[in-house]
Amino acid sequence: MDIRGLKVLELLMGGDFNIRELASKLGLSYSRTATIIRHLVKGGYCEKQEGKIRLARNAKTSLLKELAYRYDISSLLGEVREDLLLAIREASSILEIQRKTGFAQSTIYQNLRELMTIGAIRKLNDHYVVAEETNLKSFLELLSREKEAREIEHEAVLLYSHHGIKLKMVPAGKEAVGSKTAFSLFPNYGLDYFSPYDYYVEPPMRVSMEECLIHALIMARNKLERTMCAIFYLKNYNRINTERIKTLAKKYGVLQLLTRLQNYVRGSTIEADVFLPWDEFKEKAGIYGVRVSPPPGYEKIITVLRMLGEKLDAPTTVYLFGGANLLLRGLKSATKDLDIVAEDSTSFFKLKDTLLKLGFRMLTEHEMTSTDRKLSPSGILVSPELPRFDIFTRNICNAFSLTEEMKKRSEPQSFGKLELRLLSLEDVFLLKSITEREGDIEDMTVIVRHGGGLDWNVILETYFKEEKKIKRHLCFKILDSIEILQEREKITIPIRKPLLRHCIDIGILQSVKQGAKSVKEVRKLIDFPEYMIRNRITRLVGEGKISKKVEGKRFILSLTAKGRSELFH
Repeated sequence: MDIRGLKVLELLMGGDFNIRELASKLGLSYSRTATIIRHLVKGGYCEKQEGKIRLARNAKTSLLKELAYRYDISSLLGEVREDLLLAIREASSILEIQRKTGFAQSTIYQNLRELMTIGAIRKLNDHYVVAEETNLKSFLELLSREKEAREIEHEAVLLYSHHGIKLKMVPAGKEAVGSKTAFSLFPNYGLDYFSPYDYYVEPPMRVSMEECLIHALIMARNKLERTMCAIFYLKNYNRINTERIKTLAKKYGVLQLLTRLQNYVRGSTIEADVFLPWDEFKEKAGIYGVRVSPPPGYEKIITVLRMLGEKLDAPTTVYLFGGANLLLRGLKSATKDLDIVAEDSTSFFKLKDTLLKLGFRMLTEHEMTSTDRKLSPSGILVSPELPRFDIFTRNICNAFSLTEEMKKRSEPQSFGKLELRLLSLEDVFLLKSITEREGDIEDMTVIVRHGGGLDWNVILETYFKEEKKIKRHLCFKILDSIEILQEREKITIPIRKPLLRHCIDIGILQSVKQGAKSVKEVRKLIDFPEYMIRNRITRLVGEGKISKKVEGKRFILSLTAKGRSELFH
């Protein structure tokens, strides 16, 4: 805000004045003072009454008066500082603040120092946050909402605004800036859903199926609308990119809601506070040609395993991971499939042929979802009303192999000629952390909370051994799953810190290989705090994986042969 405008507000906090009196106190001309007053009246800060200018009576000026007792408001809000404080609410690093405001870094640094001096903001590592001052946060929230309201159509209702993206609704048929999204696009994906509103995203963009669903989840205001999102998800299940939708849910801050939706459509939890009752969901889904049934429970799983054991021609040993593993341990009440690992092709064909005799059929690649294809099973066999079988041979989920250590840790259960060995909970947790299928975070939660104490060292050691064997860095996926789990359940996972350090190391090595020569250049390529990157670079230099040479006034980073070998060409 203009400094002279703030001076006017400070004067008005002490009483009412006419324009001439204010001009005299400010040392400005009458016309210049009148212009300042017009801006303040338009901004809702003051009002004219009987020839006098007085402070407006509203929530904003009430908060401003309270702030004036704690801060010098010219130092707090003068010039670019109001914009900086508003930016810090959404963006907390220097680069993010610069992208948000467009100010030069020198301007940002200078004013951030002043704001820290008066206690309005604090620095945490390389991020800035508004101080825990309730009135300041409330004032900034009010300013932000006023600014947003000025930037959208008069008839529009703003439902989301963050990082330059706005989601809004307008009465159906009204024109608005942006692209249609959410429920307005549902007819394009097989759901003729009527709404008295049109839904828009701004700025204009090409809205993908995944964005359409995430926008709808954000904009849904009641159980019916959230249930329609669930029907949309099921209707388009085979076309939705699960990795992309999870990334978008994290970006928009609705990952927990998406997880609840996924659990709801699987029937694993009844989300009565968020969605319609299951019977109503089933009925509404049927209207749109979507068949809904809860996943098979314990009795049905046991029955099909006994049928399989009786029908096999010869004794066969296979290994079980996934939700069915938890079900047989009593940690879960239902699951839609059995994830099985066969040791060799002979065991796979025995299992497949026997299931075909029992009336199962093998899915064609065209029938598989994108997630199924990505996991590369040897075969998926299905039968109406029975759990499906996802069978892998040696290689599990296109990632890890069935190791001798995994076999030794497994526990046997017999069903006739079928010896079903349950992989350890440590191995199930690790596999769940990389598959990125719906329900995986839920199952990881069950393992942590009810598994009786995991050996976290086994999980970490198994991962590092497999990483070297398969020559792939899956650590980023595992870290992502663990951080989602921690945030959602408010629990601490002991292996997060060593895994985080490993991910930063690999990210640094990959960045330097791509041409990054300084810490700032590395920071642009990997999304980790700068202080962590600096610490790990020092460690990598000490380990001989990166060299650091002085050129002029700067250090130049380069990859050594040892560092290159870590990246598994």
